Amino acid sequence: MIFTVYDNQINLNVVGLQKRVFDIYGVEINQVRIDNWVSHGKSVDDILRGLTDPNEVVVLFDIDSIPLNPDIVPKSIKWCEENVGIISVAQRAVKLKNPIIHGGPSFMVFSIDTFNKLGRPSFETNQRSDCGAEMTYEARKRGVEVRLMYPTTVERKDYILDGNVKFGMGTNYENNIYHAFESRFDNENHYFIDKCEDIIKNNG
Repeated sequence: MIFTVYDNQINLNVVGLQKRVFDIYGVEINQVRIDNWVSHGKSVDDILRGLTDPNEVVVLFDIDSIPLNPDIVPKSIKWCEENVGIISVAQRAVKLKNPIIHGGPSFMVFSIDTFNKLGRPSFETNQRSDCGAEMTYEARKRGVEVRLMYPTTVERKDYILDGNVKFGMGTNYENNIYHAFESRFDNENHYFIDKCEDIIKNNG
């Protein structure tokens, strides 16, 4: 299942442009609007709760993240079908004390078999984890592989990821995944809109 969740705070232009980019790359995404939104983590938890087939592979995107080529999604699915592990993008919670570098929910791929082996951790935030970081904590504890992609280019370097590596608005992860960040705010969603429009223009 390839899906993203969003609420009524997201500009519908963002939703529509994400779908158009996925269509260009031949990837079908289920964009789930949550009307009774509580949190990103709860919305993901609610969907994962209904997935029980150990052979199913989950591909999670943020509403303002997209693939940058037609290969990254199917290649990630294939790897997760054949391995116990997670493929994701490197992220670090900027508001928590001593956060780890973890797989971010803007792009995270794993099988339900892997999810079960990790104890089906919640995607909710807590004292040590941002959304989805418990997956990385549990994977490390159990010796499960977490494959992370790191930023190649960043349009606005807002935060330190690791040493001199930064991330922020408009982060390109190894020319595979683009995450705009903060697109729920109309004064910030131009990063995502501009990127999508550029891809659409170049693939018209």
